[in-house]
Amino acid sequence: MLEQCSRFQMACLGSGGVGKTSIIKQYLYGTHSQDHSETVEETYIQTYNINGDNKRIDFIDTAGSFVFPEMQKIYIARAVGFMLVYSVNDAISFELVKIIWQQIKSVRKDILSIPCVIVGNKVDMENKREVETFDALEWAYNENLGGCFVEVSARDNTGIKNAFDILLEQLGNTRSEQTGPFRMRTTSFTRHQCQADIERKILQRNAKKVNYDIVSSSSKCFQNLVFDNYQEKKIYRLITPQRKPALCHDNQQQKHLERSRSDTWAHIVKRQRNSCVKEVRSNSMSEENNFYMEQTKVASNIRNTNLLDCQDEKPLQTDDLHQRKKSSNKSDMLIVKLM
Repeated sequence: MLEQCSRFQMACLGSGGVGKTSIIKQYLYGTHSQDHSETVEETYIQTYNINGDNKRIDFIDTAGSFVFPEMQKIYIARAVGFMLVYSVNDAISFELVKIIWQQIKSVRKDILSIPCVIVGNKVDMENKREVETFDALEWAYNENLGGCFVEVSARDNTGIKNAFDILLEQLGNTRSEQTGPFRMRTTSFTRHQCQADIERKILQRNAKKVNYDIVSSSSKCFQNLVFDNYQEKKIYRLITPQRKPALCHDNQQQKHLERSRSDTWAHIVKRQRNSCVKEVRSNSMSEENNFYMEQTKVASNIRNTNLLDCQDEKPLQTDDLHQRKKSSNKSDMLIVKLM
């Protein structure tokens, strides 16, 4: 499926206020805001290079499931993978994650092949913890998600990248059934060994030179414990370079820069509309302008004419000028008297 599709969705589900938006923005943009606003639905597009092919992943930031239950059913039915988020200082949010996971299991087939990561956010509020790490790990292990659990802090950017790496590593792979008692070595806390962690840091340091962010894979031991027939993929997150603000030496240059930045499509359309209005106005005034130009020419000819040479000429009446002048509410007639 992943080889045929160049674009697919990852749904971020959980109750309201657990920090789903903050987690996504911290991962993609490295930003965090203390202001909280209820999300209806937001889509964040990120391009990855997977085994040499560019693919786009739409990270769907959803609303709290109790607010829009019908939308949640659509995400569960269509998404390729899931990030289920709860807050470590909110036990009810963790219970909701359990309910969502049961809904996913009841709707989707081949549940072991669907990428999923359980994320416990707000570990920076440890003094208000209501969900113990060991309890969450044990539940995840019993649901064959033992290696797909991580605690993070969106505010401090702790464990954010690791959460997305765990999710993306499952693309195209199948998790193994975790039978027997809970074992710590099958959790995400043992995802990296010492040598694997060193190699990961070297790859990340080299990747930063070419605006790539490598999705670090787990150690061989972890892969053998968590996955069936693990197929390793080279996944790179393509980072779009941000524009640096230009340095302005004076206020006039700064105003010119701000004006050039404001030339969006809306400003261009507005400018074109104003130019069209000016053109229409100029066309409507052209008839009156032509009248004044012809009147000026006649007066100029009179000044340059020797009146002694015009004794036999007949009076010159400007009927055409009179008609044009009448249309512009002016009733003058130019008559040249002969001597």
